[in-house]
Amino acid sequence: MGLRVDFTNVGSGFEPIPDGEYEATVYSCEVKTGQTSGQPYLNWQFKLQGGEFDGRRVFYTTSLQPQSLWNLKKLLIALGYNAEDLKGSLDLEPIMTEVPGMECVVVIGHEEYNGETRDRVLDVKTAGSGSPGDVALFR
Repeated sequence: MGLRVDFTNVGSGFEPIPDGEYEATVYSCEVKTGQTSGQPYLNWQFKLQGGEFDGRRVFYTTSLQPQSLWNLKKLLIALGYNAEDLKGSLDLEPIMTEVPGMECVVVIGHEEYNGETRDRVLDVKTAGSGSPGDVALFR
């Protein structure tokens, strides 16, 4: 007998998460290369904690290009890193190995991609703060 599955009542994927702020932890952070730019970036996965969407993963990218490093710095501060320690040259590999499990709040919005509505992380905030971690540093 062959391997069979029943697709009755199976949807086409996850429904979008409603806009809003959600408690999360960093699930992973890895270096990837942009398909069109050929430039490296960090691909972040966050795992939502609690509520209806517990366990769902959402994604965020931070460019490693000099003009965009402010966004990475802002995210690291939201995760609890000291702004004073984020000066000058910094080896990201140790950070990438220690961030999984760190708590934060992700702000979810949406974007259209190939005719589908997709979740998009708009911002990452300090866990329990309800406001961005030390954003005033970048204004």
